[in-house]
Amino acid sequence: MIIHLLQTSVNEKDTDSNFRKAVDLFKNNVPDNGGLVVLPELFIPGYKEENIYEWATRSEEVIKKFSALCKEKNTALILGTISINDNGKRYNRSIFIDDNGEIVGKYNKTHLFKLLKEDIYFKQGDDLPVFEYKGWKIGINICYDLRFPESIRALYRKGADLIILPAAWPHARTDVFKKLCFARAIENQCYFVTCNRASHSLEKPTYAGNSMIIAPDGELVAECNELDDYKSADIDINNVIEYRKQITCLDDRREDLY
Repeated sequence: MIIHLLQTSVNEKDTDSNFRKAVDLFKNNVPDNGGLVVLPELFIPGYKEENIYEWATRSEEVIKKFSALCKEKNTALILGTISINDNGKRYNRSIFIDDNGEIVGKYNKTHLFKLLKEDIYFKQGDDLPVFEYKGWKIGINICYDLRFPESIRALYRKGADLIILPAAWPHARTDVFKKLCFARAIENQCYFVTCNRASHSLEKPTYAGNSMIIAPDGELVAECNELDDYKSADIDINNVIEYRKQITCLDDRREDLY
């Protein structure tokens, strides 16, 4: 399966432009029958309070547009994350749309980052689903979830062989971001894909960018720079199967101790 990373920066003063940019990148860069596209966390509103509230009321507009694009291009999508209202509650939600434009499932961010007031803006999720798609078992975590290995290990124990992490990770902690991503791939013997928010400028970088596709053995398959960028790479589920046969970590766990 081909993975496409659409790494975008966010203009929090003109959020409609963020929406248009993501749509245009999808249209102009991703080929038909293009595999699976991934966008960053909150790629439209960013972390500005009024933007989060506004786009929660416009979530259906966003889903409808990208669903149509997926169907048109016969390509699946992890819709980064969007702000969404659901039964009177607001979530930071990632949505998985298949190549027919149908919603496969959703994941609500489990761990909310209090330093950015996420616990005020959003309600935390309470489920860690794994989605089956074209022979893959795909799990999703979001940004701050990366610091909690238990949530990703739960996906591994449910059979996930591909884990995807939309993120808005800051530039100041780029090294931490990279190290944690590699660790999660290696310890869970899976492909680990992250699409992170980009910076506007290298002079005063704010977000880390550096979106990555990492193989089960820790090999870096593809990586973006720090600015708006696009990268794609083909991944093979047989690499996961063979690597897990060679090193039987899942079978060798001491569940009597932990």
